[in-house]
Amino acid sequence: MNKSAIRLEILTLGCFRITMDDKPVATCWPNETLKACFCSMLSPLDLYFSWDRICRSLLDVPDTQQSRRQLEEDIIRPLKSFFIAELGFNPLITGNEYISIDQRRIKVDAFEFHSTAVEGLKQLSYGNNTVAQQRLARAKAVYAGSYLPGMAGKIIANTRKDLEALYQKVIMEIAWQVAANPDRALKQVQV
Repeated sequence: MNKSAIRLEILTLGCFRITMDDKPVATCWPNETLKACFCSMLSPLDLYFSWDRICRSLLDVPDTQQSRRQLEEDIIRPLKSFFIAELGFNPLITGNEYISIDQRRIKVDAFEFHSTAVEGLKQLSYGNNTVAQQRLARAKAVYAGSYLPGMAGKIIANTRKDLEALYQKVIMEIAWQVAANPDRALKQVQV
């Protein structure tokens, strides 16, 4: 993604903050339900969420015509209106089967951490230790703390647990590389 094309940056690791062109936005949400819905969709573990998963997560009911209509009226429409007023555009993509975040103009730190950590571990499994250490060091640097600390929700809690486990794996792999070859690994981790 071209860095100059990113207009919206969302921090989810260690805190929750949304900035546009380096200025805080969306600081006052209409209600916690809208905020929880949006934050649920920021999980880097899923590129999109089925209507059923969102209905079960937010309404504790499966996806039916009635529950989807309730979700659309009570949460999705107000969320879209909120974003248009706050950001000047709607970052939600709704289809017949799913809901997702339009990632073309948005940078989310959790996505960067997850993709960099997974790539580092993949490179390690291929034996590309130099590239792996660079990716793992970058992932460690991006991880600023627990995912959306203090926020409730099933999707958020599961994502928090999975990202913390991934972070621990990154730390263990870096420590193992340092123990196996201290001089070389330390130079790569400091990059």
